[in-house]
Amino acid sequence: MSRSTSVMPASGAGYAWRNGYLLVAFTALAWGINFPIMKIGLAYSPPLLYTTLRMVLGTLTMFLIARMMGILRMPHRADIPVVFSVGILQNMGFITLVTFGMQYMPAGRAAILAYTSPIWVVPAAALFLGERLTLFRALGAGFGLAGLLAIFNPLTVDWHAEGMVTGGGLIVLATIVWTAGLIHVRRHQWRGDVLSLIPWQLLSSLLLLVPLALFVEDLATIRWEPAFLVNIFFSGAIASGLCVAAQVGAIRSLPAVTMSLSSAAVPAVGLLSSAVVLNEQPSGSDIFGFCLVGLGILVVGLADRRQAQRARNIAYQNGIN
Repeated sequence: MSRSTSVMPASGAGYAWRNGYLLVAFTALAWGINFPIMKIGLAYSPPLLYTTLRMVLGTLTMFLIARMMGILRMPHRADIPVVFSVGILQNMGFITLVTFGMQYMPAGRAAILAYTSPIWVVPAAALFLGERLTLFRALGAGFGLAGLLAIFNPLTVDWHAEGMVTGGGLIVLATIVWTAGLIHVRRHQWRGDVLSLIPWQLLSSLLLLVPLALFVEDLATIRWEPAFLVNIFFSGAIASGLCVAAQVGAIRSLPAVTMSLSSAAVPAVGLLSSAVVLNEQPSGSDIFGFCLVGLGILVVGLADRRQAQRARNIAYQNGIN
């Protein structure tokens, strides 16, 4: 997950709708399908080494993309702190915790939980950034939390099932870690282009992830079979590399509400693809929880759009005066 600081025109005339929708569709499909892909990959590799291989391929892909686009350059000194915070929290921390959590639960349910991050941003922004907790934002967060409760309904969940609490807890913790990184991003005044910094953010995550994985897990335990090579290529080069660049392009091309809908589309694809690929059967609570989480993301997106519109109107009026 990435965030662009670009501001688009209020009228929508500056949006690149066609390209934006194509990029959104690509990222939603690839990131959603990646959940069953990761579940399959964990049968071939321990989770920390799997994450490391994925991040290595994603890093190489992003450096190649940046080089081909002519934007590969060293980050500005002022951007280095946020490069490391995004790399450690939003890349290494989030992906590692989600990967560990997926060992204990269905891929479809993991996809729903992993994309509750926009819900956590609402209270975090109010607490740490002083952003207003408007009615719509509170309502969206409420829908999202209700979705979590639906998925982990104390009356229906089998708490004695192996890994149920551990898996869900790790993925929810991953979303909170990702939110912490976003708070730092929102506080930061960027000096360089966001897309040009992504390769360095990914590289910074490897500085800690590689030695940690090699110390904790054994490379000899990986089953280097053709199926695994295809699996890790998709999860690394496509999901962790190409999709990240595509998301930045989509953020620059479409309004915030449309991007909120795309955030809800990823777990929907995750649920469907997990049912097709892994023969998982989502429960009624999973589907109901997904609907509530998706509604919460949409309401938060609408609230953000209203705030951005108000800010642009104020800036325009001040410019006239």
